[in-house]
Amino acid sequence: MTTGGLPPAIAFYDREAESLSARYDSLDFDRLHGILLPFLPRQGRALDVGAGSGRDARALAERGLDVVAVEPSEGMRRLAARHASAASVLWIDDTLPELSGLPPVPPFFDLILLSAVWMHIPAADRPRALSRLSNLLAPGGHLFLTFRNVKEEPLRGMHPVDPRETLLEARKNGLSLLVSNTSGDGLGRSDLVWTALLFRKSAPAKREETHP
Repeated sequence: MTTGGLPPAIAFYDREAESLSARYDSLDFDRLHGILLPFLPRQGRALDVGAGSGRDARALAERGLDVVAVEPSEGMRRLAARHASAASVLWIDDTLPELSGLPPVPPFFDLILLSAVWMHIPAADRPRALSRLSNLLAPGGHLFLTFRNVKEEPLRGMHPVDPRETLLEARKNGLSLLVSNTSGDGLGRSDLVWTALLFRKSAPAKREETHP
């Protein structure tokens, strides 16, 4: 189902951009993503998929990373651009599972972040999405997913997530689970539980040298 020609999730974020951006920006990156902090690269490239208000993209850029932020909601992108530090972030209108609009060079990222995005990806599209994300990740790089417990919510484009299926699909794509965590909601909504999964992409196996 679409609204005004847009997928439900994008239409929702466009419609509620002002209030949602203010709520998301009220949360502190370090406190919200504490389990990710020890694994943040000191330098390199980061991809923030479903960047929303730009809170996480700005935090990563302020740490010296070269950040590409993907956000399909025009309303959210417009509000994110109001922040001065957002000028150092490359913003792209794109969606999973294709992510076809990313700059081709350089092709790999050291960190890929999907905060509160995975439940917006239909279950049938998640295998392709994980394959695409793994292909974009540099060997030894990290993929960080957070998602909330939801029932099917068609008007908001939300779908239930089975963490076991996500873990299985991740292993198929060379992603090893490093840390998992469940927590309450940072905005104080008592009925929500969040799951965080941190993966590392395996380095390619070394080929043994053969001598005649």
